[in-house]
Amino acid sequence: MIPRIGYMRSFDRRIWVLFTGRMIASTGFSIAVPFLSIYLNQHLGVPMTLVGLIFLFSSGAGAVGQILGGELSDRIGRKKVMIFSMASRSVVFALIALVMMNLGDYVIIGLLIVCSTFFGSFFEPASSAMIADIVPANKRLEAYGLLRIGQNVGWTLGPLLGGLLVIISYSSLFLLTAVSMASVAFIVVLLISDSMCCAKTERFSARDLLAVRKDTVFAAFCLISVLLFLVTAQMSSVYSVYSEKVVGIQVYEVGYLYAINGLMVVVLQFPIARWVSRFRMTNAISIGAFIYAIGYFLVAFTSDFFSLAFCMVVISLGEIVVSPASSNLVANMSPEKMRGRYMGVYGLFTQFGWSMGPLAGGLLMDAFVGTPTILWGGVASFAIAAAIGYLVLRSRMKEGIDRVQSAQRS
Repeated sequence: MIPRIGYMRSFDRRIWVLFTGRMIASTGFSIAVPFLSIYLNQHLGVPMTLVGLIFLFSSGAGAVGQILGGELSDRIGRKKVMIFSMASRSVVFALIALVMMNLGDYVIIGLLIVCSTFFGSFFEPASSAMIADIVPANKRLEAYGLLRIGQNVGWTLGPLLGGLLVIISYSSLFLLTAVSMASVAFIVVLLISDSMCCAKTERFSARDLLAVRKDTVFAAFCLISVLLFLVTAQMSSVYSVYSEKVVGIQVYEVGYLYAINGLMVVVLQFPIARWVSRFRMTNAISIGAFIYAIGYFLVAFTSDFFSLAFCMVVISLGEIVVSPASSNLVANMSPEKMRGRYMGVYGLFTQFGWSMGPLAGGLLMDAFVGTPTILWGGVASFAIAAAIGYLVLRSRMKEGIDRVQSAQRS
């Protein structure tokens, strides 16, 4: 189902600017990041458990960044936060490239990766809050889906380009990533007007995070999401290393696998988002989590590029169902004056899942690389637990909030 041109034009112009920015940023990001674990493990000899620890600290910093980014976007505006995020991340990626060219020290690279994730995580709650500001409630699911299409155009192009550039050098990947982040900051400066600025909110403290637990449904949703994001984190860590090291495909073929993921989202995200919009979102997210479980468990039985590609197709279907529905549900649960804070708190929990994912996957791989059914069965079990959790949560959630056409709370 291809959306009508007139319907697409009805979106605020800032949505299309964010679409373009996401596309450029994700192209740059996916040029480098899918190959980072391979570089650390295969070229610097870093054990996968230690690689997982680097991602753990990185995502921990990202979780803090999500909170600060969401809070700052409520206080000083969405635009300033997005510019700061992309400009800072550009500088850090350039430094990573310089270290790779001159030192090759995994400790310094790890510290810079932590800084990159910290600064980059400011962008997500600010941009998500802007969408909630400017898009009517009944169209938000499709707006979030549209931004994911832009993001995954990048995930289609980036790994293909990265697979070619990695033949030259790993540092060239990160230099190009730095350029892409700087260009997004420039686009936001020129083309986006803020949707909100300088809201009068109470001074933020750590107790504000604890106060969110009073919204028990939202808190439960965040906790369950940790399990699911623990699984999704495998794609950028254990999945790529396992594909190259165990299955035995070439590094450039890993780029093709990520391109499959990006292409599927580009082609299917919008029509599936519109189809999913007729259901309760907790049901949709639960189904997506089950699909994730199937896709990752099937990796245990792969033996070549084509079997890995089939698994990527299944995993991508889970992602297409889960991602926009999750963002839309958080927007529905968020009080209007605290959208940035709610997006930031949700980001805190998802980043925690991302941080634990590479570590858990690395431990499983180091221990059970010879018994892949245990390795990937362990990964899939987290997705199954999340799917069950969402179904249980459905009974506690008001149907109006759980559906796309929910009016926002005030």
